[in-house]
Amino acid sequence: MTDQATDPFAHLDDRVKASALSADEARLSLISSDWWITYPPGEDVITRLFELIDLPQRQRPPSIVVHAPPNYGKTAIIARFMALYAGRVSRSEAERDGVVVIQAPPTVDEKRLYLEILASIGASAPNTTTAKLRAMVVNQLRQRRTRLLIIDELQHALIQRASAQQVVLNTLKYLSNELSLSIAGFGSRESKALVYSDEHLAQRFEVVALPAWDKKHSWVVDVVRQRIALFPLRRPTVVDRAFMKLLLQLCGPTGGRMLTMLERCARAAIRDGSEHLSTNLLEAVALRGERLENGI
Repeated sequence: MTDQATDPFAHLDDRVKASALSADEARLSLISSDWWITYPPGEDVITRLFELIDLPQRQRPPSIVVHAPPNYGKTAIIARFMALYAGRVSRSEAERDGVVVIQAPPTVDEKRLYLEILASIGASAPNTTTAKLRAMVVNQLRQRRTRLLIIDELQHALIQRASAQQVVLNTLKYLSNELSLSIAGFGSRESKALVYSDEHLAQRFEVVALPAWDKKHSWVVDVVRQRIALFPLRRPTVVDRAFMKLLLQLCGPTGGRMLTMLERCARAAIRDGSEHLSTNLLEAVALRGERLENGI
């Protein structure tokens, strides 16, 4: 007797099985929920981040820059790491601020960088000089025993003139040296060039590129299956070669675009009563999106 015969929702992740018989509106809402989907490149980066905060303190701590085109899951990796980190240190309130996460502002300079850090840790940021803000940041991070500073959208520093870019890079070096602080930068491919533009940072930063989601990687199929199993659909979806070929043709090697397409198809499957994903549904949803985009 097959699993499907004994359990009509054996195709679903245990976390959503109970929702399979819920009303359509509840299921549609669940489809839009954020879930972490395990995949090797993301897990590798998370492991490396934990290694950085677990290293013994040293005068010149290592750092990392993770780069990829937009919609490759960089921000999702940060969120997953922070969720795991919060769970790990929940029993020790004194270490809760060992990691600070900021997003580089659209126009980033030394002063704005300090203001972002202070805002992220809930510290007051008075209208004062850059030198005083620098002292405040160092004092606050030292009190919190911060070991890792994560900066998302690091490529924003490239918008500045070369001299202004160097000021930002010097600020990162100063914070790292002064506080024995590792830095993890996340951004577009240009972030790699930013780090390599400074000889000292180039020696200290490990550069990691998130790969394209293409047919060369077997884990892409696993990710698609994981995501579909989190949709509370009442019938199983067959993720075979034809399904993956069409999905890649429609979305390209961009993970975020691929997952968004699957979500759109899952909502359509509930609304039209088909209750599973198929190549026909992929084509129909893609065509509908194209018509909306072009106003047809």
